[in-house]
Amino acid sequence: MRLFGILLIVINLLAGAGFVYLATENWKGRQTITAAGLKHVLVLQGLPYDGPDAFSADDETPFVVPMAGGERTSTVSRKLIEKYFAETAGAPAADSTSKVQLAGQMPVPSVVAEVKRVQGLVFGELAKEALGPAEKIELYRFWLLPQAETVDVRNAYLALLSDRDATGAAKGDRAADLDALDKALKARFAAAVEKPQPADGPPAPPADDNAAAREALKKLGEWRAGPALDEVDRQTRAAHLLVHLDGDAMWQKRVAAIVGLRKYGKVIAAQALRFADMTKHVDRGIPGEQAAFVAHEAQLREAATQTADRARLQAAERLKLEEQKAAADDAVNRRRTQLAELVALYTKVKNEVDELLVRQSALEAQLFDVQREVALTLDEVYRLEQLLVEKERERSGRLP
Repeated sequence: MRLFGILLIVINLLAGAGFVYLATENWKGRQTITAAGLKHVLVLQGLPYDGPDAFSADDETPFVVPMAGGERTSTVSRKLIEKYFAETAGAPAADSTSKVQLAGQMPVPSVVAEVKRVQGLVFGELAKEALGPAEKIELYRFWLLPQAETVDVRNAYLALLSDRDATGAAKGDRAADLDALDKALKARFAAAVEKPQPADGPPAPPADDNAAAREALKKLGEWRAGPALDEVDRQTRAAHLLVHLDGDAMWQKRVAAIVGLRKYGKVIAAQALRFADMTKHVDRGIPGEQAAFVAHEAQLREAATQTADRARLQAAERLKLEEQKAAADDAVNRRRTQLAELVALYTKVKNEVDELLVRQSALEAQLFDVQREVALTLDEVYRLEQLLVEKERERSGRLP
């Protein structure tokens, strides 16, 4: 009896060990099946929208995902999410044209966590002191312009991005444009992160039911700054923001892995329809703008023709005046040449006259000396003649 009891105890222990082994294998199998199902669900539906910004240290991060049969996951391990991103999110390419490297296989526990991560990278790049206004404008053009849902929103962005104002004049200080672009991009991120507020709702319809009011209401429905209207609108805005933030292929794979293929496809399809509407809007405006352009071009052509005629007349008149000026310049040059010759002749004659005057002065001085000597000689002759007369009278006995 004692031996039989021992055998029963051994058999019970072996049976318990087998049960534990089978339960463990069953648990591992269920975990594997659950992990495979979870990855399949994540590929289709994406990560949970709200959740922690980072994984918990105990490797049990809250992760609520609806599964088959009404079941929900409660937590997830970082290893499973890392494997999911390694399989679905592409690694950054060497030839990427991204302004900031957003793509990669780094795991995040929720869509909001990814939005916040990207927001930090984007505005961290914009905050660099080495960037000038032109470089920042190009970054806003890369990240913000593809986000536009309507022609009016796109035109508003283009007006802020352009270096010229509505009149075509060059803009000076771009601080106001940069501030408006910064607010617009921050509003996009805020709409994807902030939870809907119960007080918010669709804008009230205008009192007058006309086409302009309906168009304004439609614009408000397309894009409205501030919190989303509901969770669906919030998730759609987040997916729209991430999809159109960068066109890099690896980034698109990461976005599809985060928001899910269903939401990704809907966002792409919706934006494709918006682009089609924008194209139709532009196409509808082309005939009118073309007619206005042709009329304006005809006016400009007529004005150009008249201006060209006036220019030709002015050119002909200028040519005549230039010919007259050339003839007058030739006459002036001839007169100047003649004047120079006369001046040279005058100078030569004046020099000769000066020389003659100098010689005349010398001759006059010599003549004066000769005249003086002659006068002295005459005085002596007259004196001697008087003496002679007196001598003759003395000899003849005449009285004086």
